[in-house]
Order: sequence, then structure tokens, then C-alpha cells
Amino acid sequence: MDDTMTENAFSLKYDDFYGFIHGLVGQQIVDILKFQSITYTQSLIRNSNIFEIFNMKCSEPSFLLIREKSCLQLDDGQFIIKIGLMNNLNYLLDLLKQQQQKKIMESSYIEAYPSLSFDFINKHPLLKSLILWYQQLGNDGGRKLTYEFIRLNLPSSLPSVTMLNTSISKSNAKISEAEFRFDQLQKHVDDHNLQYAFGSEDATSIIKKIKYDSTTNAFNGFPTPLDRGVPIKEYYRTNSFDKLKFWFDSNDKSSLLNVHMIQPVPSTNQNIILSRFFIIRIWN
Repeated sequence: MDDTMTENAFSLKYDDFYGFIHGLVGQQIVDILKFQSITYTQSLIRNSNIFEIFNMKCSEPSFLLIREKSCLQLDDGQFIIKIGLMNNLNYLLDLLKQQQQKKIMESSYIEAYPSLSFDFINKHPLLKSLILWYQQLGNDGGRKLTYEFIRLNLPSSLPSVTMLNTSISKSNAKISEAEFRFDQLQKHVDDHNLQYAFGSEDATSIIKKIKYDSTTNAFNGFPTPLDRGVPIKEYYRTNSFDKLKFWFDSNDKSSLLNVHMIQPVPSTNQNIILSRFFIIRIWN
């Protein structure tokens, strides 16, 4: 497989995308993707359980043919995915996620440190190895260490972590679950003289867990109840252990995080950094 094709995997669509998949894991995976109209890489990553359709009852001939090639039917009528296909899919997803992480790293470093271009990093293997290692530490929870590493190697270019924390605490940047931040948005728009913006809403899968927010004395991670369609702020707030136990016993942990965002549109004479999105509200 051409390395250039692999690096450009996220720009491929339709026949180019299917040709790329065929070269990696074969035609069978391609047929399953085509049947579900998964036509580009990001769609595959967002809907990675492509074998779930085989649990459906469907008499369409093309579906039955694909299922026959992809599954083994047990005596009780159940279908199980052939292990080779499972391995192929896992290999494909691992490769694509590695490429996705690489692209994120490239864009984040180039955006944050324009003088430290990725071409420059590639020409210095030791520097590249160090950055990749610290990037991995950041992914595993060591983001502060990653920042300190970059700051110490670029003297006078970045503020200290202590200064950042102080600045953030003074800026009222704390986001509470289900809280609308219209006042902060209005201030942001007024301060930068912004006239237009795009609004959007999205949801993403998250690891199910409950966290305690000491600043609001509330528990985050349960599905937020609605009041006439509006999420209730700090609903899971209590000093009672019995009530907390009741929530754990009677409520599922949320598997989705919902976000409302605004993307300001700056005028041509404004700095491009002003176009970064503004989070209005987050809730489970």
C-alpha cells in the first residue's frame, strides 16, 4: 500500500476510499461498507460497528449474500462474524486512528507553534521522537508535562502553567454542565466586534463515568433531565448519601455528551484566532 495513500486516507471518498480499503483488508469489508453507504473514512470511524447489521432480520438478496460470506450460522440460528473479518476490521480501525492522531498532532503543533513546522520536525528524528513520546504522555493524562516540555524548549514563548491557571480562574472560563453561557458569549462578541456566527449542536460518545464537581457541589455523568426541552442545570446536586445511592441504583450513566457551539465569523481585518468556536453549553 502506498504510504501517501495511507496518509491521505481522510480525504478519500467513494471509489478512491473503497480502493484504499480493498488494498488493506480485501473486498469483503468493502462490500459491507458499500451496503451501508459508508463512503469515506470519518464515517467509518464514527460507525465502526459495521457488523451490527447482521443481527437484523432482512430478506433482501444482497444482504443475505453478504451475510452468508461474512458469518457462520450456528445450529440455534444465530450468526457469528468470521474471525478473519473481525481481525481485518480491527487492523483497519487501528491504522486509521493512528493516522487520525498523527494529523491531530500535526495540526495542533503547527497551529500552536508556527515556527516549529512539521517539515522541520521530520528533518530531526530525535526531536520528532521526543514530541511523539510527550504527545503520547499527553494522551494518557500527562498534558501538563507535554506543555512544560514545549515551554522549556521554547524560552519566553509560552506562559507557565501557574500563570495559565491564574488567568483561566480570573477569566470566568469555567463551564458547568447544562449551563447556558449567553452572557459570556455576548461579552466575547462585543469585545471583538463580531457581527455574524454559525450555531451548531452535536453529540459524541464518551466513557460512562460519574464525576464530582467541587465548584458546583454536583455530580456529572448522569443523563440530564429536561424541563420543557431545556436541560436542568445542577440537577444532581445533593448532600445526602442516600439520594446519591438512589441515583446510582436507578439511573444509567450517560453514554453521550451534547454540545452547543458558536463559530464566530471575523471580518477580513481581524486576527484569524478570533474565528475559533465558543462553547455555549455542554450536558450529558
